[in-house]
Amino acid sequence: MKKSEIESSTFPAKINYQWVIFAILSTTHMLMAMFFYSWGPLAPIIKEKIQINNSQFGLIVSTMYFVMVIISIPSGFLTDKYGAKWMLLLSGSLMGVAFLLLPLFPFFGFLFVAAALAGAGYGMINQATAKGLMYWFEPDKRATVMGIKQTGVTIGGSLIGIYIPFFGMIMGWQKAILLLVVVIFGILLLSSFFYKEKPASLAPSPSAAPDKKKISVRSILLKPTLIFLTPILTLFAICQACLTAFLVIYVHETFHLSMAIAGSLFTIAMVGGTISRVLFGLISDRLFKGDRILPLALLALIGVFSSLSVIFLNDTPPLWLLFMISAFLGVSLMGWNSLAIVLVAEIAGNELVGSVMGVLFAIAWGGMVIGPPVFGAIIDLNGYNSGWIMLSILLSISCFGLAIIRRIQKKEAMPINNTP
Repeated sequence: MKKSEIESSTFPAKINYQWVIFAILSTTHMLMAMFFYSWGPLAPIIKEKIQINNSQFGLIVSTMYFVMVIISIPSGFLTDKYGAKWMLLLSGSLMGVAFLLLPLFPFFGFLFVAAALAGAGYGMINQATAKGLMYWFEPDKRATVMGIKQTGVTIGGSLIGIYIPFFGMIMGWQKAILLLVVVIFGILLLSSFFYKEKPASLAPSPSAAPDKKKISVRSILLKPTLIFLTPILTLFAICQACLTAFLVIYVHETFHLSMAIAGSLFTIAMVGGTISRVLFGLISDRLFKGDRILPLALLALIGVFSSLSVIFLNDTPPLWLLFMISAFLGVSLMGWNSLAIVLVAEIAGNELVGSVMGVLFAIAWGGMVIGPPVFGAIIDLNGYNSGWIMLSILLSISCFGLAIIRRIQKKEAMPINNTP
């Protein structure tokens, strides 16, 4: 029996429990995102409490991103070796300990420790959750469930912006953070009891003959599809980081809008990304029959036109137009992530998904480290329009690269839905 036939015959028997797994993975990822994005809302409080300047605070946040990139590779290999469950528990524990330190030891040096632990925890979460979903969901549902699971990132980012000011005012920021720590450790405790690594019928049979043709991580990474896909994902990551770092300050400085309105535009972008991750997952699974390349190219094209539309705005654009452009920027620059994860996971296959994703996204997330400084330097020299043009050029290159991948797939007679 073919592997795809084994998969399709396995899942219906486990269809109820797969949604338990989905709930655990999605909830944990959302809580992790709340912690990860909390540095922005906490920035004014931390700066005042510890008496540090913007440069020092920026260095702390950069430490978190740097560790996240570095940890991606070893955590991917560890996920494949020890399984998604143990890496999920380790990931959440590191994040919980990081924010346990934050209110209890509010000193400058401890901020670096907390940021490093948070980056390490968040650098593991994508590999662990992707491996879990790959085992528990059949191919024609993966992009959809991955899209829904990935909305936890944007929803978590939106929720923390409300949670910190509101609960901070009621109980103080230290207790508000500690409450989140209690919640995430509670979820991890439940996960330790209820999370199962894979459906029982997918577990290796003791009598099964060992596979002598083991596929190496290196051989997968050297596939032409992944060789072209890696820089494309890096370009997407650069654009996403530039949007989240500069949208609020661009609107505030260019159109002299209040920080409240500028923050609302950022929230709209996050909502656009949330909707996009689900919608384009459904489009990929249903409309395009498992094709991940065409929806990614469509998202890149939306980003090109959205970025270019910004430079044609006058000094006093109508507010509805700014909200609409922000939404489309979010759809494109925040919505690509889940499709990319599914595409990489399907190319890698169930057994090596963690290792391949770890290497690939360590490179791609590097774009988030270099993107904002480059974008900032460009707008300092030539103004914001030059920065938006840069994003449109990068996304245009992504469209061209995805077209090349499409041709490679056809040339190699690879099915577009590359079921592992």
